[in-house]
Amino acid sequence: MSKRRLTTIALAMACAGLGGGAAFAQGAGVYARAYGGLSTLNSTDVSFKPGLPGPPSTDKLSFDSGLLVGAALGYDFEGPWKAEIEYAYRSSDVRRLPVSLAQSGDFASTAIMVNGLYSFGEVGPLRPYVGAGAGFSPELDLDLTSSGPSAPPPSALGNYSRSGRFAYQGIAGAELPLTDRWTGFGEFRVFAIDSPSLRSSSKTLKADYQTIDLLVGVSRRF
Repeated sequence: MSKRRLTTIALAMACAGLGGGAAFAQGAGVYARAYGGLSTLNSTDVSFKPGLPGPPSTDKLSFDSGLLVGAALGYDFEGPWKAEIEYAYRSSDVRRLPVSLAQSGDFASTAIMVNGLYSFGEVGPLRPYVGAGAGFSPELDLDLTSSGPSAPPPSALGNYSRSGRFAYQGIAGAELPLTDRWTGFGEFRVFAIDSPSLRSSSKTLKADYQTIDLLVGVSRRF
């Protein structure tokens, strides 16, 4: 999925929330959320440039479904709108990796996001909502390692990282009230970090970071 398509989906989710729907009143207040789930990192073209003169080599990486965990602190504005600040961690192992680069690896990120959520009110026992978020990645990390002897060692082995890149996401989910204070929820997300070039000593590697996430969690009002 291209970055343009991810951006379109995120904007569509946000605009859908502005379209209306029956709001429900449950009282203003602070809440906290915790969640976990699956993060599927999209395949990406990778461009590797060693610390020597010459053109970069290009190939494609694909990934196994990985782990997503996170938490958020937010405020319910006694109506359809909520705002929150969130911290999330994602990690996926490389499934297909050219042996000229490495034999194994993983691609991980952290993100601090500010999200806006809009609820459509009650639909049976559920409260569906959409949202969008923007923030930055304190750490984006691609580790390329050797799982056995090689001759010669792949030239791209190492830890590549970058920080401070812009991140954005679109959110669609539904809540299920459990008690007066506790709520369960499930979400579908699209998430991306702006086209990072990662660095390792004198080497650089360029790879996109775009995920599709499925998660479940709980929320508590205070």
